[in-house]
Amino acid sequence: MKKIAIVAVAVVMMAGLVGSAFAANSLAQGSKALSIGFGDSALNNVANPTDRDPRNPIVDISGRIFISKDMAITGGLGFQMNSGDLDGTYLSFNAGIRKYLKTDDFAPFVGGQFSYITYDAEEKNTVTGVSTTYADYTAYEVSGLFGAEYFFSKAFSIEGSIGLGLGHGKNDQTNGDTTYFGTRNFGVRANFYF
Repeated sequence: MKKIAIVAVAVVMMAGLVGSAFAANSLAQGSKALSIGFGDSALNNVANPTDRDPRNPIVDISGRIFISKDMAITGGLGFQMNSGDLDGTYLSFNAGIRKYLKTDDFAPFVGGQFSYITYDAEEKNTVTGVSTTYADYTAYEVSGLFGAEYFFSKAFSIEGSIGLGLGHGKNDQTNGDTTYFGTRNFGVRANFYF
């Protein structure tokens, strides 16, 4: 999934280089946007308690409000649900700020974000049917990101972003603390402006 997101970011950036003189954008003070997309889990940076890796892409729903033409306050929610022999839920809440380097149809940006993350999972033994707690994580993370948004119309854009995250996670199941620093794929999103 990480490779797909990186390719998507490259395509968005190339589309911005080609440019579109006819599209307009909604980057203006007071504008609001709703974003829906996929990214990776902050817990990809935390050591897994077993050899299994249940973390699939995170569904991200977020919003932003522009406090000036080139700066927005962001907030959102990320979630993931596992099923089958591994039942669990990943939930994250985030808030941040984004600064646009250009306000053209191709609009690169930088930003920062604070996230609070919880992840719990139970693994069911297929023979006995007994559930065993697999993980019970809580983490806090501060991230820096870089990305670009390309407007196809005044009310619709696609974006991709990558970044670095510094966080502290705790597994309540094992009483293990982990501090991590690593790359993050904040994913690809569709943005709807109003």
